[in-house]
Amino acid sequence: MQETNLSEKNSFCRFAMGASLTAFGIAKISRNPECTKGRLMIAFGAMKMAEGIFKYCPTKALLSSYMQNGMNNSNNHSNSSGSGNSVMESMLGGQNSMSSEQIEKLMKDFSSAISGTTSGSNATTSKQSDASTSNQNSSESKSSAQNPS
Repeated sequence: MQETNLSEKNSFCRFAMGASLTAFGIAKISRNPECTKGRLMIAFGAMKMAEGIFKYCPTKALLSSYMQNGMNNSNNHSNSSGSGNSVMESMLGGQNSMSSEQIEKLMKDFSSAISGTTSGSNATTSKQSDASTSNQNSSESKSSAQNPS
């Protein structure tokens, strides 16, 4: 039998919410037998009720095992190599990690993309071309307003 990973209070809350969700799903199905949302509510509610009864959540167990493995690998790597990215390396499953310079460049590119600025000379040329286009458009609109056709 699986060991419990939920407290009494947590398991009771899961059972109560699962029962409520299942009841609402049954009510939806009784009004409309073809309701997909009602079927999903019943399935999810039954899953939460089972977690409450057995006091075991498989998702919580999976995440805690990944975290435990990551922490163990972090301790092993930091003692031997002194790298700070060992938790990420263990989560990636031994794939080649990026260098700190590459990560910094990606972070700068990402932050500039979010703020709306571009790097390098492309930004100045695009701003200059936008300014000249807007000046041309404003002069054309002034001349057309002065000389009605």
